[in-house]
Amino acid sequence: MSLLESSLVLLSVLLMLSGGLAAYYWQEIKGGLCLWKSMQARRKQFELRTEAKISSQENQAVAVVLETCFRYQKEKQICEEGFLSNTLELVSQIASIYYPAEQEPMYQARIGSLLSELLTMNRQILQMLDIPDLEKLTQFRLREVAPASQADAQTSNPNLLTKFLAQRIRARVVRALWVQWNLFVGEAAIKVYGEHQADEILESEALLAELDRLQDESDLLLPEEVREIVKKSKNNILYAGKPLPWEQVKTLYTLLAKDIARVWHPQSSMPLSEVRVYDLLRSLAGYLEWAGNLNRKPVLNKMLGLRLSHVKGAKEGLNIMPDNKLFDWMQKYQVGRAAKWSRAIFKAVQKKQPAILFRDVVLGLAKEGGKRWLLLIMHDKIAEETNKLYKTR
Repeated sequence: MSLLESSLVLLSVLLMLSGGLAAYYWQEIKGGLCLWKSMQARRKQFELRTEAKISSQENQAVAVVLETCFRYQKEKQICEEGFLSNTLELVSQIASIYYPAEQEPMYQARIGSLLSELLTMNRQILQMLDIPDLEKLTQFRLREVAPASQADAQTSNPNLLTKFLAQRIRARVVRALWVQWNLFVGEAAIKVYGEHQADEILESEALLAELDRLQDESDLLLPEEVREIVKKSKNNILYAGKPLPWEQVKTLYTLLAKDIARVWHPQSSMPLSEVRVYDLLRSLAGYLEWAGNLNRKPVLNKMLGLRLSHVKGAKEGLNIMPDNKLFDWMQKYQVGRAAKWSRAIFKAVQKKQPAILFRDVVLGLAKEGGKRWLLLIMHDKIAEETNKLYKTR
């Protein structure tokens, strides 16, 4: 057989093999192409915002979002640990463009605008989930695209070509989804931080009265082992002796999710990566809808015009008591429900110092009590959704 004939035979075999693999993975390839087209269309639409020339700030923000998307599209390693921190970094960059003089520009977001954009992001994710064959395309676990998993597949799997193709498709899918997510987040952040309204003034007494309508947290239907994890984690919020900074809350939430995932996947070195991508997207959409609808809750619906910085700074109004005696009192008596937290402390202060000017104290207590109630119901929602996501099918 001549060299030419040998080459033609080899080429024919490779074409047949490639055709067979393409046919085997046709639904995944088709879904991937639809996802890529959707991503490109949204990116193009996003780029066109600069032509509208709304403001130099918006142009800068759009450039930051596009640069972030480009960087993540080229990223080779997939790591679930960076999802929250990378998202917050993008939001912080956009907030800094609109509020360059602020030390913590992220907290300039108005609560009402933020909740509204969460609902918009929910709708965008649901529209993305309607992409043909996306459900079939995303029926794999995050660990299957982790660097360690890829290296292991290349050295130990007998069907290397099939496994390699599957890994490449899945990695591209996750990167495309990550780019889509950044476009959603970027668009929402530009709307939230780009608006300009006068700050709202709250009547402290009216806000405190709303606390009476707060509902106590309902018990979750969880397995005993998970229930113990949730209870222990929850007490770190409920019985904290001082106002809780965001970094501490973020750490608590992350550890909560990890510990619950480990209950269902005790043998895994990456328990958070055991989630199926499609299930994660569905859960994320549901969580965004739930969070966006918090504007209907008592206390929060009175705070929609406030900035996050106003709630974050609630502790300033409490410093009127020497050495933060309010929190010492709360810790001593272990108030068992966030809904009763502010009312109980307020009554104690009023009884001991009836002549005090209460506006700042009341407002501070209402904000801190409402914030702690919100942190707790978010804690319960994270626990509930994480348990659903990771429990053994």
